[in-house]
Amino acid sequence: SAQSNMKVFVFLACLVLAISAAPEPRNALTCEICVDIVTDFDTWLTSDKTEAEIVAKFKEICHLLGSILADLEEVCNSLVETSLPGLIDDLVNGNLDPLEVCTNGALMGSCP
Repeated sequence: SAQSNMKVFVFLACLVLAISAAPEPRNALTCEICVDIVTDFDTWLTSDKTEAEIVAKFKEICHLLGSILADLEEVCNSLVETSLPGLIDDLVNGNLDPLEVCTNGALMGSCP
């Protein structure tokens, strides 16, 4: 649905921006943003999606982000290739909660 696509688009845009632009060291704000984003992603992820469908959707969204800012598509695709498989594995197979993902999992370092 269009609403689901928009939520995924907003999630990915926020994730790309949060990871690429978050100040060092990470703080309570970056942690809260990461946990909120991962929680929304986990809800979407567990709605009968295959990993191939998820990656395809994210690549499509990366292309859309590239139409806004040219460099953003490359950053987004790199993020999808490096972080998305670990994030999916952490949430689905590792049964990690969003705080754990942001602290020690695929997005470690987002939380202090």
